[in-house]
Amino acid sequence: MESIVYNKDCMVGMAEYPDKYFDLAVVDPPYGINLKYNTYDDTEENWYHLMDKFIPEIKRISTMVIMPSCSIKKLGWIYRNHEPDWLINWYKGSTGHSAYVGFNTYEPLLVYGKVKGIFLHDTLKLSNTEKMGNYSHPCPKPIDWYKHFYIKCLPNGGKVIDTFMGSGTSRIAADMTRNIDFVGFELDKDYFDAQELRWKEYKKQLKLF
Repeated sequence: MESIVYNKDCMVGMAEYPDKYFDLAVVDPPYGINLKYNTYDDTEENWYHLMDKFIPEIKRISTMVIMPSCSIKKLGWIYRNHEPDWLINWYKGSTGHSAYVGFNTYEPLLVYGKVKGIFLHDTLKLSNTEKMGNYSHPCPKPIDWYKHFYIKCLPNGGKVIDTFMGSGTSRIAADMTRNIDFVGFELDKDYFDAQELRWKEYKKQLKLF
C-alpha cells in the first residue's frame, strides 16, 4: 500500500484533491494554546482563522473526518460555525492537563460524515502516552489512537489523510493497518525531517524480523 508525504501547507495540498477522494481523515491540528512551532503562530485567534478555512476543506475531500475539539471552551464556537455530526469522548484517564476547575480526563473528538456501514462507540478509552524517543513533539498522539480509527472505520482498507502529520505517528499507524493508502502533510521542516528519519528506522526494524 502507498505512503506518500509532503513537506507542504495542507491547505495548498488539499486543494489538489477532488471531492470525497479520501475515505477517512484522522487529523490533529494545532490547539491554539501558544505551543512553540517554527512555522506557525499557535495563538487562539489564529486557531479560529485556521479552522474556518480548514474544516470545510477537509470535509470536502473526505467521507469521514475525526479530529480533536482542541479544548472544551472552543466547543461553543465549533457548534456555531462548523457543527459536527457526532462527538466521541476520548477518555484518557488521569492526566496533567489543567482544566477550568481541575484536570481534564477526557477530550471531545469532532466527527464529520460517516463511512457507510461502520459503527463506533461514542467513548474511546486510551491513555494519551507515547514514547517518542528522539522525535519529540509537544502534543503527540499514541499510535493506537490512529490505529483504532483506521481499523474501526476502514475494516476493508481505504484512503486516509493526515494534514498535520507532526513526527509521523499516523503514517506508521497506517502502515501497521491492513490495506491503507496514506497521504500526509507537514508544514514544519524540522518535524517533517524527524518523521522521515522515524519512518526509515521503523522500516529498517521491520526488515529485521
